[in-house]
Amino acid sequence: MTLLRELKETSGPHLQARHLKLALEETSKMALTHWKSVIAESKKELADTLKRFHDQDRHYAYWLLCGINRQFFELLDGRIPVPNPEVSFDRNYCLSYERPLSLKTLRCIAGIVRRTVNRVRRNSVCYPRTKTFHNRIDFDSSCYTVRSAEDAQLLELMSLQPGKRISLRLKGKSKIRGTLQLIRDTAGTYSLRVYVPQQCEERRKTGKVVGIDLGYTEMMATSEQELLGTDLGKYFSAIADKRGKNSEGRNRMHALFRSLLKKSGKNNLAKAERIRKHNLGRKKQRARYIQDIGIIKTLVNRELNLLFTRKINPIRAIVVEDLSARMKAHFGKKWNRRLSGWMRGYLQERIRYKAKKHGIEVNPAHSSRECPRCHCTDKKNRRGDVFKCSYCGYHEHADLVAALNILGRLGDKEIRKGMSPSRVKAVLDGRHVGWKLLNETVTDRTSDEARVVSESPRSASSKSERRSDVQVCTAS
Repeated sequence: MTLLRELKETSGPHLQARHLKLALEETSKMALTHWKSVIAESKKELADTLKRFHDQDRHYAYWLLCGINRQFFELLDGRIPVPNPEVSFDRNYCLSYERPLSLKTLRCIAGIVRRTVNRVRRNSVCYPRTKTFHNRIDFDSSCYTVRSAEDAQLLELMSLQPGKRISLRLKGKSKIRGTLQLIRDTAGTYSLRVYVPQQCEERRKTGKVVGIDLGYTEMMATSEQELLGTDLGKYFSAIADKRGKNSEGRNRMHALFRSLLKKSGKNNLAKAERIRKHNLGRKKQRARYIQDIGIIKTLVNRELNLLFTRKINPIRAIVVEDLSARMKAHFGKKWNRRLSGWMRGYLQERIRYKAKKHGIEVNPAHSSRECPRCHCTDKKNRRGDVFKCSYCGYHEHADLVAALNILGRLGDKEIRKGMSPSRVKAVLDGRHVGWKLLNETVTDRTSDEARVVSESPRSASSKSERRSDVQVCTAS
């Protein structure tokens, strides 16, 4: 803090010491969380590779990834951290040393770990970056005061000038506590986020367990054969298409702007300046986007409130699919743009928040293309919103089938959360084979029974009578 106070290289007002400390604390926490995520993901990717290593070599690799410490950053700098054989590598990784580690072995293991960490940083866990249109200042309890006037509630915020505070008149009265956030976006609007504590209902003990499948055309489908938010996909597509059309026009204006800058002459430079000022701004674009997203958020919250507060057939727990993984499928430029604005994270966050508020338990699960009858996972089963099993012919709305499958995963000991898609498919293929064997056995039994029944009692009795008659005649 002393060093930052001395480095006043820019003119103008600077942040107060308290504001600067809050910013530094948040930045350090963000960096710490990022490196922890990198280490955890690197350990997962190295798990199969390290199984083939000697115990001591594997111990050295885990020592390099045991935490955010000196040897980890030496590894990232390209150096080879050398442990002290007389002292344990780390208290959490105690091991008896049967042989000394050679420099060649250390270089080989360190190279494998370094390449894995760099690959994770490049593909999986990227460092969070602040958006250009997002500007925020935090105010903790020592940076603001709340006063009550005769007809309103006043909030006084710390300003850049010591001893002077900014007074804001609030609409309504409420208990304000915790850290506040003042946000300014590119549209030039200011918003103050005030966190108000809310009472959550007690955990529900009665009601149904419902499976929920989140979709694009419809917001969600329940295992009770209900489709909620059927108009949400139209809004998503309209917003994505409008932004795509605007982006095409902006790209053309950008190209014209760059071409004018390369030309000489006052008229060309003046025209380029007019294009930059009137056609390449982001304030109106950002304001329209915030307005469109506000409509979608209103629809999502309204549907969830209607679902969780219904009086008939109340819900005790819900099972939701996990949409946190990256979408690896590609459907073309138009649909990729639409799916990128799906707001999957917002849907899941709202479901968890609303469920916790109303005392409902949330259990995440995975869904697939399996048939709920025969467990067939053929890719031809689903075509858009239509599901028709290619083996047994079962047909239904695709989202409703996914909701039934998600509900069936609750309590499933074979299919657990976090399993890879290949292992899940292997389990489902085994179930499909078992269903086919059982179905063939039942079919064979049914055909045998049908063959016995086809011989009617009348024909059987007539045959026996003929045989008895012949026997009687022969005997006489």
